[in-house]
Amino acid sequence: MNEQDRAIINQGNWFSSRCDEFQQSLLQHAKVIQLDAGDALFLRGDKNSGLYVVLNGVIRVSGANSDGKEAVLSFIDSAIWFGEVALFDGGLRTHDVHAQIPSRLLHVPHRSLLQLLTLKPVYWHDFGVLLSHKMCLLFTSLEDHALLTAQQKVCKRLLVMAVTSRSGDRETVMLSQQQLADMTYLTRQTINQILQVLSEKSIVSLHYQRIEIIDKAKLAALTQ
Repeated sequence: MNEQDRAIINQGNWFSSRCDEFQQSLLQHAKVIQLDAGDALFLRGDKNSGLYVVLNGVIRVSGANSDGKEAVLSFIDSAIWFGEVALFDGGLRTHDVHAQIPSRLLHVPHRSLLQLLTLKPVYWHDFGVLLSHKMCLLFTSLEDHALLTAQQKVCKRLLVMAVTSRSGDRETVMLSQQQLADMTYLTRQTINQILQVLSEKSIVSLHYQRIEIIDKAKLAALTQ
């Protein structure tokens, strides 16, 4: 891990708000791993392998039924930590996690986490804060699903994911229309109709498996 990697990690609200001792202890045994687009980090039913944070790239969290149909639950971008659920319940991984695009992550092994918590049980609180952040996001998502219109859901989701990657002066969201449909609980036809309207208004530009945001201010106004 280099200084640039550490700067990225420090951008995350959870990690940056922890004490220096916790930060140093957590990163002491961490290692950088790389994934190509489509590579699996772990799958549903796998043993707990530890905690991860994205340095560069985008990680896709999804589930699949017996027929292999995938439902995308979320995308994880830079400075976001994940994998803490299994730390608390001691169970197996609950979802499939793949690299959406080539990605670099920092991995803290499960054994190192247990050793750290044995020496410093007070750090359970810090991991509890991480878990509570995810719960808040879940409740917000449920509220949006109940109260927002289809267009508002799409616009808000694009804004949330707009920090994923940048192409020149325009922000780009790397996902297909089907994946966007899965995340917003809308049909692909509805997603296509909404995106076509946004394209006609020069708010977004549509490409293969990516959506380029042209006017972020107008997109934000449509979420109200």
